[in-house]
Amino acid sequence: MIDKLRSYAGLLAALAAGILALVALLALLVLGREPTVELVPAAQTDALSRTRSILRNSVPDTTRQVVRKTVALTTEDMATIAHYALARKRLTGAARFSIRGPRLRMQAVVKLPWQWAEFYLNIRMIADDAERFPVIRQLKVGRLAVPHPLIGWLLDAVLHTKSLGRYTRVAEDVVQTVRIGDDRLQVHFDWTRKALDQAGDWQTDVALRERLVIYQRLLVEVVSRPEIKKYVRLSVLMQPLFELARSRSEVDHEPVEENRAVILLLNAYVNGRDFTPIGEVSSTGQSVPRRLALLNRRVDTAQHFLISAALAVSGARTLADVAAMAKEINDIHSGTGFSFTDLAADSAGARFGKFAVHSPEAARNLQKRLSQAADESLFMPSIKDLPEHMRTDEFERRFGSIDSPAFDEVRQQIEARIATLAIYRF
Repeated sequence: MIDKLRSYAGLLAALAAGILALVALLALLVLGREPTVELVPAAQTDALSRTRSILRNSVPDTTRQVVRKTVALTTEDMATIAHYALARKRLTGAARFSIRGPRLRMQAVVKLPWQWAEFYLNIRMIADDAERFPVIRQLKVGRLAVPHPLIGWLLDAVLHTKSLGRYTRVAEDVVQTVRIGDDRLQVHFDWTRKALDQAGDWQTDVALRERLVIYQRLLVEVVSRPEIKKYVRLSVLMQPLFELARSRSEVDHEPVEENRAVILLLNAYVNGRDFTPIGEVSSTGQSVPRRLALLNRRVDTAQHFLISAALAVSGARTLADVAAMAKEINDIHSGTGFSFTDLAADSAGARFGKFAVHSPEAARNLQKRLSQAADESLFMPSIKDLPEHMRTDEFERRFGSIDSPAFDEVRQQIEARIATLAIYRF
């Protein structure tokens, strides 16, 4: 019995060693220490702007149920799309395309996101024009040439991964032919109403990211000023950003979307979240100085205000109100206690966010007011006299519950103060 167990153990050990050796050999063949394509940093705004333009040209603006459209992609267009796709996944990489006659060649590289070692995934593909869709003649990953029977299976597996699956499903429905010729990749679409709606969401996403990159660059400039140290007033951050939003709105006539981008970026920065919209902050990998934003001379007030504002511009105004109340109720039973100051910041932020995207007229008015002065009294009322840090026994003694007349009276006072703010009078 013991001999049999030893025999099985030896067999399993040999099998494990064989698998490890196979994995090591595969890694040796697939991974490289040098990129085969030069990793030239590309300007994010350029890539986003061009990707947005490609989408605009590919997706028709129509109310018809089915629309046919053909788009001719240049090798530069394809490289732009590849760069955008890599940046969306926060990967460093590059791609190069060439077309000669009916043959398309692609060379791409992806730097693996490992801190402990520098390895690259180099990919080379050759595809020839054919009826309906091109035929892949060669696919090499590193030094490994993928066998022809496996190419289709491998591409299908990649295209139906979680991150690419939704795009693939739309493409399968609307892309009718893809042909190579005349130095272009000709893509013929039959757009359906459902697919057009989906593509519209993609266009909105790209446009938002483009705006975020632009405002992010200005934010970096502002917080890098020598006079700004550890703390900075929220209004000081807002003024230049909304001044730029006002200027951009005169060109693109989309003040609502400009305001949305500014508020989302400010919320991410002030609350210490990863706010890089796409890829690195800049082509030089410039770091973002961290500063603590103050509203009414408090960090937590600025954080509460912007979280609620961001929820409101995301179409979740009701959620902002509910979340604010839920947090304060929870704080009654936690170490911090209930604070009307926090509730006021939440309410002011929700009102600010809702107004910022309510209409083009309201959006422009907000831009005009905030770009003229770094004055927080424009959008935040005084809250110094409001009760805060009330534990369970004190809260119940003074207010009973959140449904009591006493509680409602304070809440109405807060709403009245917010309603009289200068920014909402126009």
